[in-house]
Amino acid sequence: MHISELRIRNFRNFLKGRFVFRKGVNTLIGENGSGKTNALHALRLLLDDALPRNSICLREADFSRALGDWKGHWIVIAVDFEELDPSEGCQILKHATGHMDESDTGTHTLLFRPRLEIRKRLHEMTCDGKGKNEIREHLDSITVDAYESVLTGRAEADFLEDDTYTRLVGNFEDGLFPNPDDDDQAELGVKVGPLHPEISCTFAPALRDVMSDLRGYRSNPLLALLRGTESSIQIEDAQKITAVVSQLNKDISSLDEIKKIAAGVQSTLHSTVGHTYSPGVAVESTLPDSIDKLLQRLTVKVGEGGNSSYRGDIAEQSLGGANLIYLALKLLEYELKLSSDRVAHFLLIEEPEAHIHTHIQKTLFENQSAHRTQVIVSTHSTHVSSAAKIRSVNVLAQRGDCAEVFQPSRGLGEVTAHRVERYLDAVRSTLLFAKGVVLVEGDAELMLVPSMTRAAFGLLPDEMGISVISMGSAFFEHVAIVFHADRIHRRCAIVTDRDQSVMELPDNPEDDDAEQCHCRASQREGERRQAALDDFTRNNDWVKAFFADHTFEVDFLAAGNADEVCEVVAAMYSQAAAKRSAQAAIRSQVLAESGAEILRLASTVGKGWFSLLLSEKLQVNTCIPDYISRAVAFAAASSITPNALKQMGLFRLKDQHFSDEIRGNLPSLEELQKLTADNFVEAFVNAAPDDDLAKLIGYLNEYAAG
Repeated sequence: MHISELRIRNFRNFLKGRFVFRKGVNTLIGENGSGKTNALHALRLLLDDALPRNSICLREADFSRALGDWKGHWIVIAVDFEELDPSEGCQILKHATGHMDESDTGTHTLLFRPRLEIRKRLHEMTCDGKGKNEIREHLDSITVDAYESVLTGRAEADFLEDDTYTRLVGNFEDGLFPNPDDDDQAELGVKVGPLHPEISCTFAPALRDVMSDLRGYRSNPLLALLRGTESSIQIEDAQKITAVVSQLNKDISSLDEIKKIAAGVQSTLHSTVGHTYSPGVAVESTLPDSIDKLLQRLTVKVGEGGNSSYRGDIAEQSLGGANLIYLALKLLEYELKLSSDRVAHFLLIEEPEAHIHTHIQKTLFENQSAHRTQVIVSTHSTHVSSAAKIRSVNVLAQRGDCAEVFQPSRGLGEVTAHRVERYLDAVRSTLLFAKGVVLVEGDAELMLVPSMTRAAFGLLPDEMGISVISMGSAFFEHVAIVFHADRIHRRCAIVTDRDQSVMELPDNPEDDDAEQCHCRASQREGERRQAALDDFTRNNDWVKAFFADHTFEVDFLAAGNADEVCEVVAAMYSQAAAKRSAQAAIRSQVLAESGAEILRLASTVGKGWFSLLLSEKLQVNTCIPDYISRAVAFAAASSITPNALKQMGLFRLKDQHFSDEIRGNLPSLEELQKLTADNFVEAFVNAAPDDDLAKLIGYLNEYAAG
C-alpha cells in the first residue's frame, strides 16, 4: 500500500496543488518559499499521530492568500491510496477509505469548512434571492471559530476542478450556494476517524537548530525512542536501580558540606527576617528515583570518528555531526515503527541537506531509496535532486501568492524519463529550481553568456532568475522535454549554432577542398539541427530555440566586439608581428577572414581557455549577440522585474559613455534614480532605443505578451 496522490485546495500557499507519488522514495524539489514545508504538513495532518489532536482545527492564517477573502471557502486536503491488498490491516483501511468500485484504491480527506448552520444560511439567502452585497455582508461576519474539521473516507470529488469546487462549495462571484442537506456522500465521502491506529508516520524536520532539539524534552528524538522503554525493563532491575538512586540521594544529602550550606542559609534567614517569618530550609539531592524519569536523563555522547575512543558532549560536535546524529535517531525511530503491526509506514524528511556535506547528502538519499516503504523528501539541494528519479519528483514553483506543482515526467515513457535522469547530474539539476533556463552547447557559452550580462548589465543570469546550463553536446531534447504544458511550466531557451560556413563554398560539393568539405559538413549538420529543434519546439510555448548564424565565437565577433578579441590577441602573443597580423585579421570587414581567424585563435588555445581569456576583457559596451539577447529575454520574461531593469539601466548610465544626444534626452542621474521602475524603463527606452538594454526590454515585452 502507498500514497499515489496528494491534493491540496486553499491551504497556505496552495490555491490548487496536485502531487503524484510512486512507491519508494519521492522528492519534493523547489526554491525557498515554494511550499515544500506546507506540503509535508498537509500530509502530516492526515497521517501523523505525533501532531496534537487539535492540529486539524486550522487557523485563519492557513487559508491561501490567493483567495483574497477566505471567508466561506473550504480548505480541502486529500490523499489517495493504492494497492489496498486483502491483508487484515489493509482491509480495515479499505473499509474506511476504499472506493466502492471493486478497485484496490482509497481516499482520505480533511475538510475544513463552515459549520452546517452557516452553510444552510448561505443556501437560504441564495433561495431568497438576496443580492450579492447582502450575501457578502453575511460572509464578512464569519469567523474561523464558525468552522469545523471533518475527516472523510471514499470521497470521489476532485476539489481541484473548479466546476466541482463551485458546485459543492459555492459560487462566490455570483452569490450562489448549494443546499448542505443535499450533500452527496459519494462525492464528499463518509465521516471517519483518524487512520493513526493502522498507519505510522515519522517526520524528520529541517535541521536548522538541531542542538536545541537534542537538548529539549519534547523535541528530543532520543527521548521519543525511550518513552515506553521503562515498561520493558524487568521489575527486579528497575527496583534495584531506583533503590541505588534513593540511597545515593540520602548519602549526598547527609554530607557535612551540604549540611553546612543548609545551616548557613537558615542562619542568614534568621538574622535578616527573624525566626517568626523565616521559612525552614534544607539542601537535598533530588535525583529522580523512578525509572521513567531516570531514562529521560540519558544523553548521547559522541566522538569525531569511529577510530577515536573519546566520547564527549554533543555540544562539542560540528553542526553537520549533530545533524547526522539527529537524523540517525529519527531513522531509528522509524525502524522501530516498521517492526510494529501497522499496515503502512511513511517517512517524511524535510531538507536533509542542511549543514551536511554533499557526499553525505547523496549517500543518505540513495540509501533511503532502497527502503521498503514510502519515503517523501523535500529538498533544494542539487546533489539530492541529481540522485532522484525524475519519475518520482514533484517540482514546486512560487508564482505570486500561489505555489504551483509540476510532474516533470508526466506523459513520458520509461525510456525517455530514464534518459532525462542520466542528464540530471548535480550541475544540470539546477534547471529544476530556476525560474527560467538557458541551455547552451558547451563551456564557451556557459562561461561567456553570464560574463556578458554581468559586464553589460551589471547582473548575472542567476540574479535575473534564470540558470545557464551547459549540455556538453547538442542533444538538448533529452532535458528540454521536461518543459511543457503537461510538465514543468518554465521557460527554456535553447542556444546553439547553425554552423553556416564563414567561407564561400563551391556550388558543386565535388569541387570542395578538404577545408571546404569540413565546413560544408558542419553546415549540413547545423541545418539538420535547426530543423530538428524547430520541429521539437513547435506547439510548445515553454521551449524556444535560438541560433547563431555561424558559431558562438564568430557571431560574438560579428556583433561588434573586435576590440575585446584584439585585447585577447595582445595577451596571447609576445611577438609584435604575429600580434599585428592576428589583430588585422580580426578587424577585417570580410567575414571569411575575421571569422576564420577567431576560430583559429580558439582552436590554438582551446575553446574553454579562449573563452576564459575573453571573459576577462568584457566591458559595459560589449555588444551582446542578438540571438543571445533574445534567448535571455525568453527565459527571463516571467521572472525579471522592473526594479531589476532599472538597476541594469542605472548601471549602464553610470559606466557607459552615452552620446551627448542620448544624455540630453534623459533627466539627470539623480532624477532618474527617483523615478519609479516602470517610468525609468520607459524613459530609458525612449532616449536610447538602439541600446542593448532597450533591445532586451523590447524582447522581454514581446515574449511576455506571447
